[in-house]
Amino acid sequence: MEVISAPGADPRQWLVAYLRTRARLASLASDFQCDPDCSRPGCKNLDLLVQVSILDLLGLAGRLKEPVATVYRRYCSLGLFPDGRTDLIRMVGMKLQRPCPFLENDLCGIYPVRPLPCILFPEYLGAEGKLAATAKEEHFRDYLCLHRPLLLSPERAGIMARLKQMWARETLFTSIYLFGHGPCYLDFGNLARELQQRAKAGMAPEAAENPAPGTIPQSLLEGFFGEHLARLQPFAGVAAKIETLDNREAREQLLRLFQDNLWFKKHKQSRDERALVFQFVKGKLKATRRSLLPREYTFY
Repeated sequence: MEVISAPGADPRQWLVAYLRTRARLASLASDFQCDPDCSRPGCKNLDLLVQVSILDLLGLAGRLKEPVATVYRRYCSLGLFPDGRTDLIRMVGMKLQRPCPFLENDLCGIYPVRPLPCILFPEYLGAEGKLAATAKEEHFRDYLCLHRPLLLSPERAGIMARLKQMWARETLFTSIYLFGHGPCYLDFGNLARELQQRAKAGMAPEAAENPAPGTIPQSLLEGFFGEHLARLQPFAGVAAKIETLDNREAREQLLRLFQDNLWFKKHKQSRDERALVFQFVKGKLKATRRSLLPREYTFY
């Protein structure tokens, strides 16, 4: 990617150029337009999960003219993201507060620096052939954009692939910066019975009689994370690491590292081949490095 090819450039200017490139690619060769009748159900949804990267955080701080640490405390937090394997596995990452704090009269108040997941949706679903299946899910029944044809030209499909590459780079970098490793996962398998009992206790009587097998509400998992896990390392140190980004030298050093292709090549295997997976056992987090390729775990 040419946008990541000038490690000698001034980091502040480079960041502005990078975010502008993202914004340009967001609409380049795209025929997609939001339905004028859309009420932005995603932005207003309390169940919305929008993952953000360190680059998103820096872009927001610049846009809002606020310290990076203030932006994180006010608008973001750590969250748990499904990874598509089982209901008991969650990836830990940064997320926007819910509902989206930047929606103003059904318009995005941070549009030029909106997170990459917002840029990718919904076109990436079309690029990956997942649009029809996603539209059938209960969560997306009010998303007008999913219930009409979405065709991507070969050029646009290529741009979406490029944006996804940028996102993969941003998320890997963010995880390593925040946690000292590639993506961190929480395996709740050993707590399944306890969590399912909590979930059943919190359900309406008619739902508790026939709960979906193995299903644990996202809100319950996040509540458990906040109560028991967020105060433990490596998660407890995240706020302090973000505070360092208000130091100019630290911020510039981080941006130079983000441009270092050799550094990424060295750490790329920690994305899935050597993921860090935690279980909560007797009040402590115990970590194991596992392969997440293929989808079944392979222990080293």
